[in-house]
Amino acid sequence: METSEPRTILSAEKLKSLLIAICGPLGFSLSFLPIDADNGSPAVIVLPDFGLAVAISGPATRRAEIEAVVLRVAGEIAEQEREASSLAEEIMLRYEQLSMLFGMSERLGGAKDNPSRMRAILDTAAEAVGAEQGCLVVNGRDVCVSGGGSDAAGLRDLARRAIEQMKPLVDERRHLALPLSADGVTIMGGLALGPKRRGSYRSGDLKLLGTLAAYSSLLLESGRLYEDLEQLFFSTVQSMVEAVDAKDPRTAGHSQRVRRISARIAEQIGLLPPQVKRLELAALLHDVGKIGLPDLILNNVNPRLTPEQWELVKLHPQIGVSILSHVNQLSDILPAIGQHHERFDGTGYPNGIRGGDIFHFARIIAVADSFDAMTMERTYRPTFTREQAVAEIRDNAGTQFDPDVARAFVNTEQGPDA
Repeated sequence: METSEPRTILSAEKLKSLLIAICGPLGFSLSFLPIDADNGSPAVIVLPDFGLAVAISGPATRRAEIEAVVLRVAGEIAEQEREASSLAEEIMLRYEQLSMLFGMSERLGGAKDNPSRMRAILDTAAEAVGAEQGCLVVNGRDVCVSGGGSDAAGLRDLARRAIEQMKPLVDERRHLALPLSADGVTIMGGLALGPKRRGSYRSGDLKLLGTLAAYSSLLLESGRLYEDLEQLFFSTVQSMVEAVDAKDPRTAGHSQRVRRISARIAEQIGLLPPQVKRLELAALLHDVGKIGLPDLILNNVNPRLTPEQWELVKLHPQIGVSILSHVNQLSDILPAIGQHHERFDGTGYPNGIRGGDIFHFARIIAVADSFDAMTMERTYRPTFTREQAVAEIRDNAGTQFDPDVARAFVNTEQGPDA
């Protein structure tokens, strides 16, 4: 029997919890076996995506129904895992691009003239794709670097051909060139790279260099490096937030509202502008871990989750930290994402941290998150008015919320419009 490797321990545990929560009340008990322990019994369902075999015990009259439920739930979770994995890969690709651009910004910080800036761009491009040699042509001037292999004259000609033809060129999968344009219309230069040190150019390399080429054009035209990179960074973050919203359309816009409320609180407290920007980024990403939760939970219309479902929901701060932990530019705000459901009195989750031990940004986001959740329309509970939600924040200062943060929130004239 051909099987696939288990996806992750977390995936298997989520599946087990959900199946037990669903099948137990119907009078069925489940046993989970390693996939190689399957003995061919008709009472055993093999779930290769999770590396599990499920043995079912219960009323024979409903066995077919429960088997269908098991397969359907397993299929939904497997699909969610595949989507989450694909999204994580896309996120990592985006952040690789951002890391490359930030690396280039550091190099440009020490550049005193355009030739130095061109060399910084060229060095970044060659390193990003592992090219042996490269040439950058801008407004008739060129900078070439040599690592052996190709000749500079040939790369210079290839860069000029990309400028003339206004499109990327791949020469026998060993050389690559693309035009530099800030607006997609005006071509200001061309970048050509020689053979890779290992392998050949792929579509991902072209996408990576396309991003670099676009921003190189902007950098060479103006000095607004920081603003341009920051905008790209937040655009990438926004795409992640929209992915979370897509999983639960009823909460669409929640992260943006939490960002705005958090910023107002921070300004009231007196945080400096750079700190406010980092807080806004953390607030935007605070629920990114919900990407890892199945729709069965996020779209639950019941007034209460089962204990098993609630335990899964409580994992989302840790899942968010796990997703973003490899992004160096976010390392300083990871505690805010992982701790935004901690309570000031120590009864929150996931770790029961209390008081000043909770990261300051997390204490701010906790207030903003709770306020927006209370004023958000839900089919299974009454919606708080703005005044009621503000009173709830004030009344829970010192228990659920940091009293200083709660006081600052109340002083923001009950928050921004939702």
